[in-house]
Amino acid sequence: MSEMETVMLVEADILIRQPLAEYLRDCGFRVTEAASPAEARTLLQDGQVRTDCVLADAAEEPDEVFALANWIRDTMPDVQVILAGGVNRTANEAGKLCNEGPALVKPYQHELVLGHIKRLLSARGRR
Repeated sequence: MSEMETVMLVEADILIRQPLAEYLRDCGFRVTEAASPAEARTLLQDGQVRTDCVLADAAEEPDEVFALANWIRDTMPDVQVILAGGVNRTANEAGKLCNEGPALVKPYQHELVLGHIKRLLSARGRR
């Protein structure tokens, strides 16, 4: 990574969000944490935090997360979106939003999340 890239984690459960955020920080990413899709949208609209990738848990508030993902796709096309969760609807909706592959599943395997984020950001640079 030439400049520090930023990942936004949208996850209500701090016991899941915080360890993953720390892991990604240790891997060289700047990480912004949001506890809800509404908080994530506020942070993104504010514009004070540059964001390259958003990882959002779609299992807890699927309608709000899918609305956030669609809004990001429409208004911030350079921001990559990764949807995570363990429900079938999540996978189906993620397939509509992302052509990069299936959603990540919780509990997160930090190395898989890191690899997925790096692949998306690398592919973005080649477009």
